[in-house]
Amino acid sequence: MGTWHLNDLTAAAGAPPGQEGPVAGYVFVAQGTQHVVYLGDRHAHELWWDPNGWHHNDLTAASGAPETGGPGPVGYVFNTQGTQHVVYPSLDNHIHELWWDIHGWHHNDLTAATGAPEAGGRITGYAFDSRGSQHVVYIGNATARIHELWWDATGWHHNDLTAATGGPLAGSNPRGYVFKGQGTQHVVYQGLDDGGRIHELWWDANGWHHNDLTAAAGAPEALSDLAGYVFDTQGTQHVVYVAGPDAYHPHGVHELWWDTHGWHHNDLTTAAGAPAPSGDEPTGYAFEAEGTQHVVYPGADTHIHELWWDANGWHHNDLTAATGAPQVDGLVGNTLLGYPFENQGTQHIVYMGPDNHVYELWWGFTVLPG
Repeated sequence: MGTWHLNDLTAAAGAPPGQEGPVAGYVFVAQGTQHVVYLGDRHAHELWWDPNGWHHNDLTAASGAPETGGPGPVGYVFNTQGTQHVVYPSLDNHIHELWWDIHGWHHNDLTAATGAPEAGGRITGYAFDSRGSQHVVYIGNATARIHELWWDATGWHHNDLTAATGGPLAGSNPRGYVFKGQGTQHVVYQGLDDGGRIHELWWDANGWHHNDLTAAAGAPEALSDLAGYVFDTQGTQHVVYVAGPDAYHPHGVHELWWDTHGWHHNDLTTAAGAPAPSGDEPTGYAFEAEGTQHVVYPGADTHIHELWWDANGWHHNDLTAATGAPQVDGLVGNTLLGYPFENQGTQHIVYMGPDNHVYELWWGFTVLPG
């Protein structure tokens, strides 16, 4: 049986400390590597793993990009092009892209390239490999409208998703993901003026549409930002968040999940008998190699907790107790991020610790170098 382990990535890679805020993480399957990106001293830094262990790279210095500003970066791989991408807002609220190909790291000012509005808040980004496109979604700096920057073979373009869908203004940072099995893409967020209702903007071959997920699933309203992921083995999609308390629901982590019958609601904290969360958003992912799904959140007790699902239902695990990891410091925005490394048969949770080191909790059957 696999077990959870702790790794101080900052110490392992000899990297500089970061600053308070979220980190980004992703796997580059074609390279057999994993990557964790964070901000420190207004530079974007990368910690990357190969079979020789963890290494450090200053992406701002490598690409000649401007200094970072605002919330943390987002990172993703564009398999169709064999490239990786790190996107962040600069001090002037422009959205900048650092992208890697076999020639190294490069820089692009996406705001200047598209003439799009400046950014306010965190960014989400993802590649849509079957369409050969990539997408960066964010809230406008002054309007609370949701905007999309998207790339195809002709370059970068801008789209106002609020105008395209008639969806409400955003009261939280958006999250986006692709549902390969359906050939669709999805952006989820809280509405601004409707008490935390959860909304979905989704795209198919007919264009962009809007859906009120709170109404569709009969779910409680959100108190945190959202996380979304797809469980390809099951053909389902999932949106997780912190909700309650209200007259019908205790304070807990909740799930909206979709199958071919529509959207449904589940109180995961109650289902797993788990401790109450803090106010920070959870992270979620499917582990296709094991046929499981995982939702990880910072608890009100400052421990890191895992809710995991298999064919027998939802279960709970205290990852702080299991690994001796530093506690989550409770600062808003110091959120967790989780992802599986399917080819290695491992799963990973990364976050910024109270000492501004980047820590990794990883699960597997063997010890990875570094």
